[in-house]
Formats: sequence, C-alpha cells, structure tokens
Amino acid sequence: MNDREYEIMFRREDAYFWYRGMRAVTRAFAPRVFAREGRGRALDAGCGTGRNLVDLASGGPAVGVDVSLRALGFARRRGAAPLVCASVEALPFRDAAFVAALSRDVLYMVPDDARAAREIARVLAPGGALALSAPAFDGLAGAHDVAVGGLRRYTAPGLKTLLEEAGLPVRRDSYANFFLAAPIWFLRKVTGAKARGRPREEARSDFGLAPRPLEEIFFLLFSLEARLLEAGGSLPFGVTALVLAEKPGQGAGAGTREEAK
Repeated sequence: MNDREYEIMFRREDAYFWYRGMRAVTRAFAPRVFAREGRGRALDAGCGTGRNLVDLASGGPAVGVDVSLRALGFARRRGAAPLVCASVEALPFRDAAFVAALSRDVLYMVPDDARAAREIARVLAPGGALALSAPAFDGLAGAHDVAVGGLRRYTAPGLKTLLEEAGLPVRRDSYANFFLAAPIWFLRKVTGAKARGRPREEARSDFGLAPRPLEEIFFLLFSLEARLLEAGGSLPFGVTALVLAEKPGQGAGAGTREEAK
C-alpha cells in the first residue's frame, strides 16, 4: 500500500461510512470472534492502522500484526494492543497461539495468499474461529486497488476453497456492501479509466468523505445489512466477500478417518 494511504486510513477510520459500516457488519457476521470474554488471545492478521484491532481487543487480549512499520506507527497511537511487525505469510507465533483471528481485506494484498491462509490456520487453536473479508469480484476493481496494493479479488466460494485447503472449514459465508454495489461499480470504472497508464504513485483510493447527510445514509444501509447478518441471513452479492471459518477440534481428523473405515 502507498504510504500516503495509511495516513488517509488513520484519519478517516472513525468517520468514514465504509469503515464504520464494515465494523458493524463484521461484528454481526462473526460475533464469537469479538465476544471472547477474556478466554485466550485473538490475532488481527494485517492490522493496518489499528482501528479494527481496537474492536478485537474489546473482547479480550489481542495482538496486531502488520508488515508495514508505517501502519504500525499509526496503530501504536491508538494504544489498543501489542503490535508485531511481520508478514502474515510468516507469522512469528507458536502453533495454536490464538483462540480467534480477524483478517480484514488483507489477503488480496499478500503475494502468496495460500501460504498466508496456512499460517493463520497454524497459529489458530483447535476450535478457534477466523473472520476474514476480502474485496470481491474482478469487475469491481479500479484505481482504488492500485492505490492500496491490491493483487487480486475473490468470490465467497473462492475464499471458502482457499481456507478449506489450508485446513479451516468454512461455517458461514456471505457478501457485504450489497446496496451500494452498483454505484461503486460505476465509480470504479470511471476512476479506473482515468488512472489507466498512470504511475501507481498517482493512484488514489476511494476513502473520501461524503457530505455528512450522505455519510449517515450510507452507514444506515450498512446497518441494515448488519441486522440481516445478525439474524442469520446472507447477501447474494456485494463489494466484499465474508467467510467465518473454524479450525477443527483436537481429534476431529482422527474421528473422520475412523468413520471412513
């Protein structure tokens, strides 16, 4: 990600409707990741400037990991939890060190996403849950992806396959940012056309604040999605793909082998 984007992210994470809305959506989609009642540590894999880590740490001990010292500098100013500079492709923790993990829009920026998924699975304890999101659908890519260093986009089934191959069966999947998908698609096409052929350093993200009334309307749409997900529903399409995975408990593999005999 361009260093400039970390500062933009840090300054807008509390006010920008997308950040606020996705925090509400993620909590509604995977409440057990956040409501741990102090039982064991949680990992924010790719914590960026730390605002999601604040939410994660509200449910018990948490640790944030990011490869960018610039991002961690901003996260440290939030003071929510311990921070470690490392890649999610090579996490510096022992096996089964965490009871839960969160990874928000990180895998699409990681060169080897399969290796990163295996590393998250390794450090997750048996029975531990992972809430993971990623930008969805190649057709929704634009200048924003260039600015933040996006390498690929996913579908919910694609994320499910990726995690299950890493040893993390997916218990639930959905999309998010359904109601705004059409205008975002249009915006990405316009900005993508303008940025075509320009250096990556000139690309700009979509993190621009709208007038306050519009910000609140957009946030309300995310709140409606959060209520639907909290009730156990799912969304068939959206700008973001969501999955909730769970590492099999100890002995689960043996039991499966016995049943197969």
